[in-house]
Amino acid sequence: MEDAFLIIFFFSLLFCSYFFPTIVAEIRKHPSIPAIFVFNLLLGLTGVFWVLALVWACTNPYPNNVDVVVKNDTSHGGADEIKKLADLKKNGLLTEEEFNQKKQQIFKEQQQQHG
Repeated sequence: MEDAFLIIFFFSLLFCSYFFPTIVAEIRKHPSIPAIFVFNLLLGLTGVFWVLALVWACTNPYPNNVDVVVKNDTSHGGADEIKKLADLKKNGLLTEEEFNQKKQQIFKEQQQQHG
């Protein structure tokens, strides 16, 4: 009975190790999970391609720098635009510095329009 447990444990560990790049991609919610899985499944035994699959799974598929286009719509004012920027910052698409720069830009535009 103990031997069966060790065999199951060993193969489970082997399975998780082999598909580690796919598991990483799943945890990181990578958009290419199916492709990483197939790549890992078919070429992972070579070792080199296993490492490539792991690197692929660890890459950030989303852009780090998001250019925010602030629409000049005076009917809503700057408050709505600042709220949209705050949502982007909350979701991690804007840094604190980028948020403050865009906010200052909106304030300057509002002052120019009204004064």
